[in-house]
Amino acid sequence: MFVLDKGMRRIILSLSLLFISCAMWGQGSSLLMDKISQMGSVSLQYELTANSSDGRLLMEQQGTLDIQKMSYRLTSDMLTIISDGITRWLYSPKSEELVICSADYSSSDPLENPLSLLASTSIEQKKDGSFKIVHIGANGYVYTVLVNSISRRETPWEESHFILEMDSLPEDVIITDLR
Repeated sequence: MFVLDKGMRRIILSLSLLFISCAMWGQGSSLLMDKISQMGSVSLQYELTANSSDGRLLMEQQGTLDIQKMSYRLTSDMLTIISDGITRWLYSPKSEELVICSADYSSSDPLENPLSLLASTSIEQKKDGSFKIVHIGANGYVYTVLVNSISRRETPWEESHFILEMDSLPEDVIITDLR
């Protein structure tokens, strides 16, 4: 077990946003995108690892990503990221921190828009139907995401599924609003 410092928390948040971007808009991901767009409201089960340039494991994460149009809800063992397409909430229960920002997909800053990181991303469909997403960051870190399953939701989620319920958070949560 390790303690996450501020820099590592930002890496984790960025990695999670990168995964969302890869799953939703990644270059070279037409097979994955076709499958998601045909299904409408979908839920993905994933595993994510991050390794340093020398191969050292930095972190492992697994979770679920719900996608509906431009909205998403990522729930993992480390954090929750929710976006209604206008606002993005990033909540870490371990550090009891919440960051609120605009869901701006036009920024070239990787922390604001992970889409800008996707130039070197590769996505492949494996024989078992899963998808493997690999990205090498500017820092040399290798991020690997395995999408294990994609399931279609019969009825769309309510809009509230993609909005963070502030009353559900602990009273002493640290909130940073960057909107």
